[in-house]
Amino acid sequence: MLHRALRSFCLLLSVFIAAPYASTFAQSQHTRPIKVIVPFPAGDLADVIVRILSEDMAKSLGQPIVVENRAGASGLIGLQAVASADPDGHTITMGQLGSMVIAPIMNKWPLDMRAAFEPVALTYTNYVTIVATPSLRVSSLEELIAYSKGNPKAVRVATVGLGSFPHLMFEMLRKQAGLDYTHIPYRGGVQIVPDLITGRIEVGSLGFANGLEYSKDGRLRALAMSGRARNPAASDLPTLSETVPGLEMLGWFGFFAPKGTPPAMINRINAAVNHAMANPETEKQITRQYIFAAPGTPADFGRLWNEDYERLSKLIRELGIAQQ
Repeated sequence: MLHRALRSFCLLLSVFIAAPYASTFAQSQHTRPIKVIVPFPAGDLADVIVRILSEDMAKSLGQPIVVENRAGASGLIGLQAVASADPDGHTITMGQLGSMVIAPIMNKWPLDMRAAFEPVALTYTNYVTIVATPSLRVSSLEELIAYSKGNPKAVRVATVGLGSFPHLMFEMLRKQAGLDYTHIPYRGGVQIVPDLITGRIEVGSLGFANGLEYSKDGRLRALAMSGRARNPAASDLPTLSETVPGLEMLGWFGFFAPKGTPPAMINRINAAVNHAMANPETEKQITRQYIFAAPGTPADFGRLWNEDYERLSKLIRELGIAQQ
């Protein structure tokens, strides 16, 4: 009896002793800094987004946010660091369609993205514009498709590289609408613009802001834009799906955490991200980037990520352009 009473007393004493430490631990979980590893150089759009959002996020969470750039290998170096971090919600990353879908498939990364990461929050979407040289006598995507069918392989289409977002977009147009073209991969958009203006190539894709700039003054002709809805800055420019129903190509940026991060932590960060995007001061800064807020739940983001992974991995396999 005495032993039993002594054990009960010791157990009760341990609970009283541990309680303050448990409380301190719980508090420290919500005061420790959150590290955001950006797998791209400072000044990259993904980096800009994180830095714009982080101030408001830190206020909402009551935690400092530390941004660390770890660029290299198309994002792989930084993403590996996050994938191997403790899944406690204190290390996250900013991913985008290229680093979380296209590059892993194209380059056969030693990292299973969907087994390594949890989607936390979609932040912004971005668009590209399909533009044509003025000497090509087409004024819409529909006319371009018809012209290409009547002149097989004659339309030269410039993109920023094999397997890039624009290249896959044009391949979707080939599959779903019969666009007939010859692909001309460039190293970057800077080289594409002069050749489009002079007519050395007929068609290309540019970031939305650049496409808008060159089409407004007549140097290029804008035919369509990727994205889910028309952009208020160019309300007369149709989306791909208006010409080819069901065809949607959406560039996106979003936060990811290591697999196994507690749902409570994921939901907490998600709420802070959505709050930051709704901040009018944030909106003012983001407007200059021509990207568009896409708030939602982790589950919403997970569905988008999985859908893009499935359809683009299938397309890349069909094209045979992944590394062997």
